[in-house]
Amino acid sequence: MAVSLMMAPTFASGKESPVVNLGVCYSRNAVAYDAKGIEFKCSVGGGGLKWKKTGGKQGAGSGTSTSTLDVKKYANVSGTIKIDGSSTVAPLTGVAAEAFQKVSKTQITVGISGTGGGQTRFCKGELDMANASSSYSAAQRKQCEDAGIKFTELRVATDALTVVVNPKNTWAQCLTTAELKKIWEPGSKVQYWSQVRTGFPRVKMPLFGAGTDSGTFEYFTEAINGKPAKRSRVDYTPTEDDNVTVNGVKRSTGAMGYYGLSYYLQNTDINQSVQIDGGKGCASPNLANVLNGTYVPLARPLFIYVNNASVKNNPAVIPFLEFYEADLLNLATKAKFLPLTATQTKALQDDLAALAKLKG
Repeated sequence: MAVSLMMAPTFASGKESPVVNLGVCYSRNAVAYDAKGIEFKCSVGGGGLKWKKTGGKQGAGSGTSTSTLDVKKYANVSGTIKIDGSSTVAPLTGVAAEAFQKVSKTQITVGISGTGGGQTRFCKGELDMANASSSYSAAQRKQCEDAGIKFTELRVATDALTVVVNPKNTWAQCLTTAELKKIWEPGSKVQYWSQVRTGFPRVKMPLFGAGTDSGTFEYFTEAINGKPAKRSRVDYTPTEDDNVTVNGVKRSTGAMGYYGLSYYLQNTDINQSVQIDGGKGCASPNLANVLNGTYVPLARPLFIYVNNASVKNNPAVIPFLEFYEADLLNLATKAKFLPLTATQTKALQDDLAALAKLKG
């Protein structure tokens, strides 16, 4: 994702922070440019992600393409938009924020405190929008209702939750959901791959996964371990930052983790996806298998939640949402997400039209 020095959306783990220099190095292989147009790439180094100069320069074709949009109408849109929530959805909303800031006077912050963390802030009225990798539960919706927060749920993309292993793992090409449950269910005693399936080697299996505040955690645990959600073994490395899982799996031959497809597509050289057999044969995480129904049960919708009061009181919100939707196919492709179908796109457009009427 290309980010300019002065207009970058700010990504922060658990909280927002001001843009400093190139901003937070948020996603491996992301590209940013300083004030002189010098290119930097987000790379692994020193135990974490750091900006590294590539020597290239920003060209006319860099950044998010908005050539099909009439962006002139956004030139005088100004204000501040606060967004937090899912680290899975953040790259998509971040690309949209980056692109919108280039054509408007709007400043946008995007936090990654997890679906649950974002929802808590959202229901306190601290945010204009919240990213979510799972639909809000009845309890979460009641929390908003009790606080007097009225909101609109918008589906913006589809994800194929991806199970990953180290590229040196040559044995776990496909796992059944029963085998995943054996590994991840509460109280699981699986420590070695040989305990999963006869013929697998006795290799230690360090586990990495989503933190308990994450919609990814909620979705994965319910899909694999069954209802109620959020039941999981606890002896694994939990994190709200998917890059921790990426690098943990990279460092250990026997490691396993899970996170959204967009992160996997950014890290195919250091993580390897596992095909999932949910009863319809082994299927890889991709758009074709999501649409034909074979990648089950880990295909899931992704959302943003919009505070209806912000629509009325913040003049930048509706223009940003309209921009987001109008360029969503391009944005989803750039952020490596699975785009909405025509029917889903029409539903999003209808929801936005209803939201726009709140402006009065």
